[in-house]
Amino acid sequence: MKFNESLTDIIRLDLEIGAVPALMGEPGIGKSSFVTALAMSMDTKAFVLACNELADKADLTGARLLPYENPQGETSYKQVFFPHQVVSDAIEYALANPREWPILFLDEINRSTSDITSAALSMPTSRRIGSVALPSNLRIMVAGNDKGNVTTLDDASLSRFSIYHVEPDAQTLIGILGSEINPHIKAVLMRFPALVFEKSAPAAFLVDGTDDDDDASANATYGDLLDAGEEMLQLTTPRTIHSMSRWLNAVPQAKLLEYLQTQMITNGRETTMLNEVIEAHIGNTEFATHLVAEIASGINAGTSSAAPSLSAPMPNCFASLKDAQTVADLDALIAVLTEHEKSGSLLYALFQHADNKVIIEQLAGQTAALEGEHVRLLVQLAATSALDDTNVTALFNTCTTLSDTIQLVIGSLMP
Repeated sequence: MKFNESLTDIIRLDLEIGAVPALMGEPGIGKSSFVTALAMSMDTKAFVLACNELADKADLTGARLLPYENPQGETSYKQVFFPHQVVSDAIEYALANPREWPILFLDEINRSTSDITSAALSMPTSRRIGSVALPSNLRIMVAGNDKGNVTTLDDASLSRFSIYHVEPDAQTLIGILGSEINPHIKAVLMRFPALVFEKSAPAAFLVDGTDDDDDASANATYGDLLDAGEEMLQLTTPRTIHSMSRWLNAVPQAKLLEYLQTQMITNGRETTMLNEVIEAHIGNTEFATHLVAEIASGINAGTSSAAPSLSAPMPNCFASLKDAQTVADLDALIAVLTEHEKSGSLLYALFQHADNKVIIEQLAGQTAALEGEHVRLLVQLAATSALDDTNVTALFNTCTTLSDTIQLVIGSLMP
């Protein structure tokens, strides 16, 4: 299944009913970015824990034997759990924001030792880690690799999840990168979306490790290459494309032209310095070939790209604010919201093309400030004329400290 809006909707429903989605696919295809973007679309946070970076089960559970004095005055030991910092942060956030569905994302769950995988797999079932219970609103997602040197999951483990075999999607990657995407990268993704993920391998390397020259179509997976200990060639994946995009955004145009014109010979092959840089980031793939051609044709005239469409996420609490029958009811609902919910609700009220005047007036009086992530999105929405003018005017007319601050931030961007 492609990483796209449909998958986002499907997994969001899984999370709503308390199911545990499992994203299975090649490394580097954008699983972590997808989950982070999913959390943002739900106006909550994702807490990402890479299980393959844990050295021992105790790194996850934090199990420790601590001394204590028993009633007889003797020193005894008891097991105490101090869960991994990422897990602890997720629990703390979930408790502080009970109406949100924050996501604890256990990545690379089967690229670790069997003990770590087993401990991670127990969390969705027992809803606890060691002796520490998980809050009911904390949602869990996992991801793993369906090929390569991985820990095999038995049927009992697999039955705990909604398993989605995922592939990268060019349009979704463009949306995730947003305004940060380099125009040359975007142009290639738009013209050749199927090239968002390309596997490559040394010519002499075959998947089965034999010298069978007849199997010319054999391609190694990322896991095969890592496990083989042979020559390493980069791949084109959403992760490496993102890295390439950042590099192209940072390099001066004059340097880019210099690298394009600098001829080189590498391993007997005539190439350019720009080719070498691009292959270092995304491999010697068809995507790389098209990217060099795109840069060469557009380097003098420049490349423009339409800004991606933006939207504000709707907090879970916003529907109840809209349903309030009186101002008193609305005030009572706002009074129990967290600062994050107030901030997100005000942002969404300014964005939604509906009459949100009363909600905005009451929120403006009870919201200390917009949170940083909401301010950044507010500026982007204002710059692209995506805010509702009537609702923005309603906020400015409240003459509150918050409205004065926001007017300073976006006033010059409004019509």
